[in-house]
Amino acid sequence: MDWKIISKQIDTAELSQTDHQPIYLVYVRDSIGNNIEAKEAYGKNHRTEVTKELALKYESQGILKIEHEE
Repeated sequence: MDWKIISKQIDTAELSQTDHQPIYLVYVRDSIGNNIEAKEAYGKNHRTEVTKELALKYESQGILKIEHEE
């Protein structure tokens, strides 16, 4: 199978006037292009955690690619 995990920055959270954090949508896409599951992630560290969580959950589907769009 040709499943992917993809993340895209969808917004920026303003934590203070000088501190901003990206908000990502991390989702699993199947081999025919259907989005199977999506989760929000706050910052790059949380994006990494969510990506690993989804990779483990769907490992039996043969995740072949992880794409992080900045």
